[in-house]
Amino acid sequence: MKNKFLNKIFQNLSPYVPGEQPGDNEFIKLNTNENPFSPPAQVLKAIKNGINESLKKYPDPLATELRKTIGKRYGFPHEWVFAGNGSDEILRLSIIAFSSVGEQVTFLYPSYPLYDVLATISDRKVCKIPLLPDFHMPEDFVSRYTDCLKIVANPDSPSGLFHPVELIEEVVKKAKRVVIIDEAYADFAEKNCLHLAKKYGNVLITRSFSKSFSLAGIRLGYCFGNPDLISALFAIKDSYNLNSLSQIAGIAAMNNYHLVQKNCIRIIKNRQFLKKQLETIGFYVFPSSANFLFVRPPDGAAEQIYQYLKANKILVRYFNIQDLKDYLRITVGSRNQIYTLLKAVKKYYGYQ
Repeated sequence: MKNKFLNKIFQNLSPYVPGEQPGDNEFIKLNTNENPFSPPAQVLKAIKNGINESLKKYPDPLATELRKTIGKRYGFPHEWVFAGNGSDEILRLSIIAFSSVGEQVTFLYPSYPLYDVLATISDRKVCKIPLLPDFHMPEDFVSRYTDCLKIVANPDSPSGLFHPVELIEEVVKKAKRVVIIDEAYADFAEKNCLHLAKKYGNVLITRSFSKSFSLAGIRLGYCFGNPDLISALFAIKDSYNLNSLSQIAGIAAMNNYHLVQKNCIRIIKNRQFLKKQLETIGFYVFPSSANFLFVRPPDGAAEQIYQYLKANKILVRYFNIQDLKDYLRITVGSRNQIYTLLKAVKKYYGYQ
């Protein structure tokens, strides 16, 4: 992209491309890791009740009640909690707050592509450490690059693999700077790293309402960390970064977390079912601790299957890059969505 009026960052910028969002409601969307189940009725009611004349006023710039509710749910004082416009905003603010222009930001590759974009637009040096062939974390990431901001997704994406807590803690102990642990999919995993935020002053753990809470459309994220880190995020955030309805939705969702957990359990069961079914067809399915499966088709025809499914109104995620060209990422949908997907896949491979 060349234009004399543009910031120089555009010279090396490859914009993040979200999963397809078709206007056609006939598509089964298994490409963006959205929750197939509706938010709890109590959450929808709270949002509806929040649509009143109070919207003429600005929202609470500190999101105090939301942060208190989140903190109560997870056992943190609200001073240890920050809420943002999706965890993506928190990641962007964190790169600005915990690194300086020209400094290195280090993360694993392939992982969430937005890390690369956020570091680039912040005028940082991108340092991508290749994952091992089986998508596990290399020792290089643990023991080296200790004097810079590090980001690690756990569970990771697109692999869905969970990096052992002990390994993440080694990363943290060796780090001289902040380590961001992106736990967007934590509610679908057996373990998490939340306790590290209390144990170490250089840990920030980000989470999202988009996946387990069925609130991707609200754009709401939150994080935990030492108050010194949280204060830094407040110092540079937009004045009113969270609208009133998002705050209302977040409070109601946290207060009904038991219902959210039920949906997570349903997704985990569906994940296990889908994994077994795909394996019987010949797919290699990576172990997943998220709400999606990362798979390698038996004939390596990932792009062809993606196109075939799309033609049949089913969207899965195909990453058109060399390192991932043989793989697909499939969001775990409802049981009916899974049946439809499996029927199409079996038809592609000639099953009767």
